Amino acid sequence: MSADYTTETVHQERVKGGDIETVVDGKKATVNIQQLRSHIPAHCLRPSALYSLAWVLHDSAIYIALLATALCLEDRVLDVGGNGARIALCYFVFPFVAGLPLTGLWVLAHECGHGAFSTNGFLSHTVGLVLHSALLNPYFAWRSSHGRHHQFANNLKTDLNYVPPLRDEYQELFRGQIEIDHMIEDAPIVVLLRILFQQLVGWPWYLVTHITAGPNSSPKKSRGWWDNSHYLPDSSLFRPSEFWNIVISDLAISAMAVVLYALVRRYGMSTMAWAYLLPLMWVNHWIVMITYLHHTSPVLPKYLPESWTYLRGALATVDRDPGPVMRYMFHHIVDLHVVHHLFPRIPHYHAQEATNAIRPLLGDYYHVDKGSWWGALYVAFTQCQWVEADVGKTAQAKLYGKSGDADCPSPVDGISEVDREGILWYRPGRMPLPATVMRSQPAAS
Repeated sequence: MSADYTTETVHQERVKGGDIETVVDGKKATVNIQQLRSHIPAHCLRPSALYSLAWVLHDSAIYIALLATALCLEDRVLDVGGNGARIALCYFVFPFVAGLPLTGLWVLAHECGHGAFSTNGFLSHTVGLVLHSALLNPYFAWRSSHGRHHQFANNLKTDLNYVPPLRDEYQELFRGQIEIDHMIEDAPIVVLLRILFQQLVGWPWYLVTHITAGPNSSPKKSRGWWDNSHYLPDSSLFRPSEFWNIVISDLAISAMAVVLYALVRRYGMSTMAWAYLLPLMWVNHWIVMITYLHHTSPVLPKYLPESWTYLRGALATVDRDPGPVMRYMFHHIVDLHVVHHLFPRIPHYHAQEATNAIRPLLGDYYHVDKGSWWGALYVAFTQCQWVEADVGKTAQAKLYGKSGDADCPSPVDGISEVDREGILWYRPGRMPLPATVMRSQPAAS
């Protein structure tokens, strides 16, 4: 098996000066990752294989029941309402509803990769490989890159997801044709079309190209645009020791492709399109929306390496509310994500208890947005295009110096010089053309 990039032990070894200053019961307090963990009940960090498997059966049963119902109703709806009613049922209603339990299965496979499914590694990886492969997701490949995202969340050089450009990089995307401080906003229809484009193709394109990642996010220097794929065993994304795990992921997806081919031969392309492909597109949409909105908000900071710590990066995350149905079906990956970034081994069924335990210690570092989840998507597209320093906003957010960091300069106006240069905030602006390849800067080894 590949190295486990998601254990808290590895996280803690990489953290230097990882304390934060918060206010607890009206008094200033210094909190670190070990203190947060000590406040979480011990059972929250111990997943139950039996209970986790029950959730797999739960989501699978819902999808199978929905599919059986749609198959039974297809001809009846055709007889009563005509072909239009059948199309509405099979190509719109069913794919949307069926995409919910399938996304739930994807989330459970994601927990397998974090060790939050079971303490038995073989069981976790087997279940994760089967579930993710059934959804055409490369289990070991994505587990590797996603684990590094958890290690380096919101580090503008080494994070792997939705890393925004700096001012100069953003202006270069327009080849100097605009003045950033006097930009005209995109028309709403343009924003909506770009949202639709990202939600439709963003996930598979990320797996193939590693777009939106930081310039130093890969273990190896890229050999070219083709070398940043989650499907290439010797890709720049992976260490040599991971080669055979990536091969296993590819073989599992190939096996799923054979299964799909056989099903198409048996049931026809039309049935497979609405029974599997369209629900899968909804899964891909939810994955992109969920991950994009975890760390993209005008209230969340981004960090340059000199001001980044594991704890700061993990807390630059927002818990959102997708509504009661999706909270349940998505296993709280949207509304309880802060604690997941801090302690990814906590299974979803203990996340609420763990959040309740540490939330009082986090103070202003805990971010929650109870507004419209869909509205947040529009806000992110219009208000979060690039980042720059904003000392006033840093002070307002109470992101002061790194407590206990011996080489942190003396505070100036409550903010260290390191923080003045290294804490950045989102700015609004026009949307550049969609990214097609990973950033070309040489990767750190």
